[in-house]
Amino acid sequence: MIIIIIIFFVAIILAFGMLTFRAWEIRTLRINIEDKKSILSEIQFRQIKRSMLYFVKHIILSIVLIVVKYWFIITTKIKKWFSNKWPKINDHFKNNYSSSKNISYNSFVKHAILESKIKIKRIKEKVKREHE
Repeated sequence: MIIIIIIFFVAIILAFGMLTFRAWEIRTLRINIEDKKSILSEIQFRQIKRSMLYFVKHIILSIVLIVVKYWFIITTKIKKWFSNKWPKINDHFKNNYSSSKNISYNSFVKHAILESKIKIKRIKEKVKREHE
């Protein structure tokens, strides 16, 4: 819901900026009002959609990476404290699993999710190195 609101406000700001620029062009006589060219032929919806998708992807990815980074910092510190205070209980809760998946991704969303998983893994390893 928040993402939709952010996209809405960004779209409104961009539309206002384009209208302001167009009004400035007309006011300073940089463009003839009588031109028959359509603005839609210059800017295609496909280009706007692609730009907005990548813009939203980077915003969501940065928010997710920030949240994940601090989540891993907190969990690493808690695990370290827990292993120092209660080592016998800590040995009982150790995770011994390995996951190996071989999945091919084709869509934009799945590619973005795969990219975020790789970045999350890097952040997790970096946090572990820094805090252990």
